[in-house]
Amino acid sequence: MSVEQHTYHFDAYPMFAFVPMGKKNKRIRSVGQKVQKGLLHRLHDHVKRKMDAFTREERMKLQAFLEQDTEAVLPIPLNKEDELYPHLIKPEQLIWQSFSPMHGIPIHSSSTYRESYINLSTEELDQHLDQVLRDYLFCADVAKQTRHDLEQQIVDGFQRHPFIQLAKEKEEVVQAVEKINHSPLISLLNSPEDLSFWRHRVEIVMRPYREIPDAWLWRGESICSHEKQMIFHAASSEIEYCCDSCRFSVYYNVSEERVRLKEEINMERAQKRIATIERQFNEMVEKTPRLVEKIDEVAKALSSFEPVVDLYNDVLDLKSRLEIDEAPDTVTFYEQLRKVSLPEEREGSPLLWLSKISTDTIEPFKPRVILPIVNETEFTRVRAYLDNLISLSTHSPRNEEQYVTIKGNVLTFGELKGVLQFISMHENQPLHVMSKVLIGQTTNALRIQRLHEDENYGLLNDWEEKHVVKAIKLIEKDGMLEKLSKGYALTEKANSLLGRESQ
Repeated sequence: MSVEQHTYHFDAYPMFAFVPMGKKNKRIRSVGQKVQKGLLHRLHDHVKRKMDAFTREERMKLQAFLEQDTEAVLPIPLNKEDELYPHLIKPEQLIWQSFSPMHGIPIHSSSTYRESYINLSTEELDQHLDQVLRDYLFCADVAKQTRHDLEQQIVDGFQRHPFIQLAKEKEEVVQAVEKINHSPLISLLNSPEDLSFWRHRVEIVMRPYREIPDAWLWRGESICSHEKQMIFHAASSEIEYCCDSCRFSVYYNVSEERVRLKEEINMERAQKRIATIERQFNEMVEKTPRLVEKIDEVAKALSSFEPVVDLYNDVLDLKSRLEIDEAPDTVTFYEQLRKVSLPEEREGSPLLWLSKISTDTIEPFKPRVILPIVNETEFTRVRAYLDNLISLSTHSPRNEEQYVTIKGNVLTFGELKGVLQFISMHENQPLHVMSKVLIGQTTNALRIQRLHEDENYGLLNDWEEKHVVKAIKLIEKDGMLEKLSKGYALTEKANSLLGRESQ
């Protein structure tokens, strides 16, 4: 604490160290008028009586806290008119602080007590001073060490807390429970009733672990790096150590050098519970042997694919680009397996190693799903399928080739290009306007927009309008058109057919 350069002393009030409050209040000239002196005498008499009940050691602690060589044990704030500031300063606003000698002590609502000691009755003032002096004595004890050292003691105390030690001891189990509880594989366990009960118990057991931020619980011997606040509770000899960013606090008992959590945990119960949910999950796995067998099958399949991953990746990439749905079974299977990651070793209990399986799909793990055979014959078939995809990707259909037939009406690739060109030039036109232009129907609305002058006007003049509407919807379904709120836009596939870059 450093208010030494801001304190003023008057012989009539040896228990007080007067301090100027407010940025523009640099110094104190004198104590105010007669009424103010009367209030000061009253306050000084109360403090002196209380000091008579304090031990010499306690008085010296208070004097040392104010960094005074005098009898002063309590700072009294004055405003720039040298009048009493009606609220006493909280000691936590002075501890480990330094203030500019060019200014007074800053005024903040949080830096002073709420009570206006000037207006308190004798009994109320007596009670208020009990609290104030107790707070100052507590902070005087705390101020014997640096903030850094105290914070380290709090962190060490937190790490020594029995529940934190249990969490670190059971970290692998705790993390495994959280992972497996969100894994799609859990739905494949036998006995839905057992699973439902287990998940209900998990919510209860995991609650205290979840209430502690990861940055506090899983960072070895350290905690989060955010700025912390200290709130002093002299009555309980505790410091509330708060992180606003994590929205988390712990309570450090200064005299006992021990940390407690906001809600303390029954340790015997916590130890039993974490062991129980691990055992219950392992029992569910034992009742579902087919799941482990399917995992073995998937592991074998993954191993079989290893020599040909480049082949299958090329197939999937080209298949996606061409927007083709049909493919050999092993291509579909491999696409599922690309999202699967299995642990190299099955170490520990089923809970621990199953939690290390990463998958977005349960399809290959379903008990009744027969996995396709992965062998050299199938690889040969997939290579032929890739050759076919490459041929399709490089083939440019001739304009006279048939694209689609609707009710006896043949739409050639040349006509398809005309439809796409018209749509690209008139994206915001509704479907019924597009169909009228393409069949060559003339209306006043079309003339006003000069759509009857478009080069593709009447492109499908021998079609019925409803069949043109159906053709456009089929083109959309084929992935060449994207529906807008009004009209259509060409996709990359359509632009590729027209031989131009997508817009």
